[in-house]
Amino acid sequence: MDWRSYWGLCLLGGLLLAPSLQGECPPRRRQPRVSAGTGQPCRCPLASQRPLRCPPAGEERAGCAKGWFPFDGRCYGFFPQELSWRRAEGFCQRLGTRTHLASIHSEEEHQAIISMLASSQPYSDSEEEEADDEVWIGLHRPLGRRNWEWSDGTKMDYGSWYREVFSRRRACAALEDTTDFATWDIELCSDRKPFICEYRI
Repeated sequence: MDWRSYWGLCLLGGLLLAPSLQGECPPRRRQPRVSAGTGQPCRCPLASQRPLRCPPAGEERAGCAKGWFPFDGRCYGFFPQELSWRRAEGFCQRLGTRTHLASIHSEEEHQAIISMLASSQPYSDSEEEEADDEVWIGLHRPLGRRNWEWSDGTKMDYGSWYREVFSRRRACAALEDTTDFATWDIELCSDRKPFICEYRI
């Protein structure tokens, strides 16, 4: 095969396999292909490397993908990039089947998430950092409704509100940083914040 034929095949392969060449792996059905903590997609080999397929998920902890935190049959991942609530939920859903923003159903689960956040925050408290550090969870109140709903469809059976204001406007809940994430606060869904995704094992 001469160099022109080889170049044509490489170009065709690049067009067909563009997501892999851009560093994004096809999503796995069961577990997210993103490193929780960094939020970076898994890295696929370049076209020059053989074979051209994504690497295995790597070491797994208690059934969770690498970098995800296990608790009571679920895996949690912190993503520091800041997105609106809707975009964060969409990001989580693209990671895999049954993956959503985190829902919290007990004090024990809430404490486990607080511990995970404490160990995965990429920044430290400093006088220079005055930006809001609230973290999105899957709780939201759709427009025109008074009741809160979890994005994964589970029942709301636990709450830890910093303050709760009853109005008919759309609102979303975030873990409040001023209480070390021990309480939830109402935020505008369009605000951009880091977030926690969750999936069942």
